Amino acid sequence: MIRSLQVYDRPKLDPQRPTGLILCGMGGPDGPAAVEPFLRNLFRDPEIFPLPKLIAGLVGSWIARRRAPKVRRDYAAMADDAMTQLAATKLQVEHLAALITATHPIMPGVAMRYWHPFPTETIPQLVTEGAQQFVIVPMYPQFSWATNGSTIDFVLESIPVEFPVHIIADWHLLPGYLAALARPVIQTLTKWAGEQRDPRETALVYVAHSLPESFVNKGDPYEDRTHDTVEAVQNLVTEALAAAGHKKWLTELLCGGTTAHLAYQSKVGPIAWLGPQAKDETKRLADLGVRNFCLQPVSFTCEHIETRLELDVELRKIASTAGITDFQRGAALNQDEGWLRELANLVTSTAFAQKVGAPSEST
Repeated sequence: MIRSLQVYDRPKLDPQRPTGLILCGMGGPDGPAAVEPFLRNLFRDPEIFPLPKLIAGLVGSWIARRRAPKVRRDYAAMADDAMTQLAATKLQVEHLAALITATHPIMPGVAMRYWHPFPTETIPQLVTEGAQQFVIVPMYPQFSWATNGSTIDFVLESIPVEFPVHIIADWHLLPGYLAALARPVIQTLTKWAGEQRDPRETALVYVAHSLPESFVNKGDPYEDRTHDTVEAVQNLVTEALAAAGHKKWLTELLCGGTTAHLAYQSKVGPIAWLGPQAKDETKRLADLGVRNFCLQPVSFTCEHIETRLELDVELRKIASTAGITDFQRGAALNQDEGWLRELANLVTSTAFAQKVGAPSEST
């Protein structure tokens, strides 16, 4: 049975004490030799493959060995900047720390779930440097126990019990995040509307990382949170297009004009996953006459193999072969200033108690 998010304590932290700010995520292999051990760690995770401990290691190792050659080839097919998740996350946490340090002593750190740096490396280093409490922020916007939950639990195992910890479990409706997703969509659709592209040949599709349906059937909140995200982004897009005089054009889109249209990517294995799959949906829309295709990923905080390869290479090729002539893909969050500033505001407003001498809410 899926747990409640109430299992995560959110104590208010002392704003004067040195605080370790931990951004955490999946991580990724940092070279060809790391691919198989990375996959082995991934497929041994009981939140992803809930198998008995006696066989989990064997099954995880078997799957990793089978998938490793293809994953190595995928990484080899990408440019050198394809493996940027760790580097991007380090830049993000450093930027966040710089924004927060003006009012609170912050020490930035990165801890990954399936590859280095692990929490067992990051947490002791921050404690040695003087951290006395921690804030944990997963780099998955929409909460799932398979991603946020597994990663948060993994980080908590390495933090001594006497250290206060505030957890920001997810941030799927953070205004700066929504604005960052809406911006490239607004730019593309405004351009197409100004060029008088035929709206009946135009589609807007949001894409999210998929999840096994069995997880959602047990109560995992990921699907609902993802729908909440895309609907909120669609509202921003609709408002912007209407303000620019393109409301009628938007409502006439073949797909994604009046309501947000969501597809999924990264399905693995023969079991049922959330759908429709982006590849299938792209072909279907092309068959209906779509020639202008705007795609916006909503699950990723930085560019990596699932955007650069799955979307920019594989999906673009599918679209072109199917007859789509203009394929535009919006960026992941990366170093978006608005998103990072609002995430910093979220940390300071929720994690820390009021400073001594600050006015109370009742005054």
